[in-house]
Amino acid sequence: MTFEQMYAKLDEIVKKLEGQGVGLEESIKLFNDGLELSRKCLESLNQSKGKILLLTDELNKLTEEFNPDGRN
Repeated sequence: MTFEQMYAKLDEIVKKLEGQGVGLEESIKLFNDGLELSRKCLESLNQSKGKILLLTDELNKLTEEFNPDGRN
């Protein structure tokens, strides 16, 4: 499941929990599902952050190789 799909599902859960007519047992299940989705979303964001940092570092190294003295 993509980050966007997980986030949309999490949003659905929040709306259900905020609405009326959800019983206690269903609320607990939805809350648990929401926690799991939140954890997965955070993991996905952390992985993406790591990839961005690696790519940025690589770009900086390429820039230094192309322009070692820092002049334009």
